[in-house]
Amino acid sequence: MFAKQPCLTPALVLATLLAQPTASHAADLSCNGLLQSGQKMICSGFEPNWALQLRCDGTMSSTFIGAFSGDTIQSTPGSVNFVSENPWQLETSHPVKGTIAYTPDGCTDESDTVRDFTFTPTAAPGLSGPFFPFCCRME
Repeated sequence: MFAKQPCLTPALVLATLLAQPTASHAADLSCNGLLQSGQKMICSGFEPNWALQLRCDGTMSSTFIGAFSGDTIQSTPGSVNFVSENPWQLETSHPVKGTIAYTPDGCTDESDTVRDFTFTPTAAPGLSGPFFPFCCRME
């Protein structure tokens, strides 16, 4: 009279739930799958001191921050273009080039704070290589 229902094990239920796309997560990361609207990421290098700031305000923008000349900090706004996502290969109008990789708890900055993103630059204005990877923080 009644059809026999299949038995769903907890592992099968969990696998089914994890396989479903999470639209809310994807919608939150509106800038190249990297940042939420209103969020910024700062990737700071040292020796010499400079940083790349990425900001999401509906679209992604960049600012190059240089503290390696004189006694002032220079901030230069610009644009950013992503060639790929996860890892995020980018080039800015400054021109800064490099790759941001998601490295959960895999990057320790100069203050011994553990970060989830690592930036590996390949070019930066006024600087010559070799370039070394450094951490990015979210704000």
